[in-house]
Order: sequence, then structure tokens, then C-alpha cells
Amino acid sequence: MDFGGVGTESLLVVAVLVGVVAFFYSNLGLGGGQLYVPIMDLFFVTLTVVEVIPLSLCFAFVTMLSATYMHRRKGLVDFKLGTKLAAAGVFGVLLGVAITTNASEDLVKGAFAAMLVIVATKMMYDIYTNKRENPAAAPEPGARLLIAGMCVSIITGVLVGMFGVGGGVVSVPLVIYVFKFETRKAIGTSAMMGAVLTPVALLAYAWNESVVGDFVINYDIALVLTPIVLLCALVGSRWGLEKLRTKVVKTIFTCGVYLAAVEMIYSLLTS
Repeated sequence: MDFGGVGTESLLVVAVLVGVVAFFYSNLGLGGGQLYVPIMDLFFVTLTVVEVIPLSLCFAFVTMLSATYMHRRKGLVDFKLGTKLAAAGVFGVLLGVAITTNASEDLVKGAFAAMLVIVATKMMYDIYTNKRENPAAAPEPGARLLIAGMCVSIITGVLVGMFGVGGGVVSVPLVIYVFKFETRKAIGTSAMMGAVLTPVALLAYAWNESVVGDFVINYDIALVLTPIVLLCALVGSRWGLEKLRTKVVKTIFTCGVYLAAVEMIYSLLTS
């Protein structure tokens, strides 16, 4: 197999780290791209960030798919709402891919870091102010609310396409704050959205590679690491639903996002 100049040691280290990320992030309604991209950016020094993002999308897809499956078994996925929001997000995905494939690497990294800091700060504020959990039975959204949510979902799609994330950094808060879902059901619905949007983004990158050819998607790395991510995500999601309390899940989410922001800022300053 050709790993694009990536050494075996680096591949093994990344395999362990992305497996750990998948184990925990499958509980958060996140694809894990907030950490997959910085991890690969740090250890896969021969790959550019645009070449790393499609790999992250592969990992994010199986992470979100695993989370959707496990949350569905508990009745914690609203497929009706998730499908509508994901449909709107497809437009954002295509826009996000176009931006990343035409923007400078430093601009992509800087925007990624800023997005992470904003989202993590909002979630940390909610944890420390003991924001009350929404009721288990959320009210049926009206037409205006649904349209507003679909507009925000376009932003989710842009993030998926630009950064190789699952989009949960926007879709989880969206479903919690706008549609008044309790956290676990918001996570399950967000995972379902990500499982739809990430393969769309990956296909867009593959099309761009074949037509424009400015970067190379390393499918060999994807074939080696994606099954590891899938297995860890399935195990982690099942464990988390049984063992982790909501506040613990939120805290893990927030700390992980801050950590990713620090790595991306460091990478930007030292590039």
C-alpha cells in the first residue's frame, strides 16, 4: 500500500488516537473531525490539510453512523427533523468544499480554530451556569422555526465541507437551543444528519480531485484506519449510552474541542 509518504510509526500512532476519539465522540453527536484533522495534521507531515480533510470525512462518517445506530436503538433519533435539516445542509456542504479547495491552507486552519473556540466557549458557559435540560418530549416545530433551522443547517453543511467534521458542533446546539430537544436526543439526531452530510462532502472532494487534481486523496490510509474508527465508535457509543451522564458528555465534548483549537493554532503559528 502507498501511504503518501506517511511512515508506519506515524500511522500506528494516529490509529490509536483516532480510535480513542471515535470511542468518546460517538457519544457527542460529533464526527470527531475537530480532533481527527488536527491529529493527522500533526503526524501526517507529508499531507496537506486539504488531503487530510477527506480522510477525516471517512472517519466522521462511520463515527456518526455508529452513533446513529446506537441512539436509534434507544429511540433517541428524530429522523423526520434530521432528514429535513440534512437536506438543507447539502447545499452548505458543496459550498464548504468549494471554499476549502480554493482557499489558502492558513486561512482554512485559522477559520477552523476560531470556530472551535466559539462553540466550546458556548458549551462551557452552559455547563458552569447549570443550564436546565430541555424536556424529553420536544414541541412540534412551526414552519418559521423549521425554516430558520434549515438555514442554520446550511452553515452545518459548510463546516462539514470545509473542515471534514461531522457538523455536530453546530447541529447539536441547533437541535438543543432552537428545537428544544433534550441533549441525548439532540446528539442522536445530529449524528443522523452527519451520517448523511459527510459522504456527500467526501464525494465532492473525490470529484474535485478527479477533475481539478490539485490534491490527492490517500484511499490506502482510509482503508486501513476507517475500520478501526468504526469499531471504536460502536463500542464507545454503546458504553456511553449506558455509563455516561449528560454533564460528563458535555464536559468531554468541550475539553476535546478546546484541545483541537490549541493544536490548530499551534500548527498555524509554526507553519
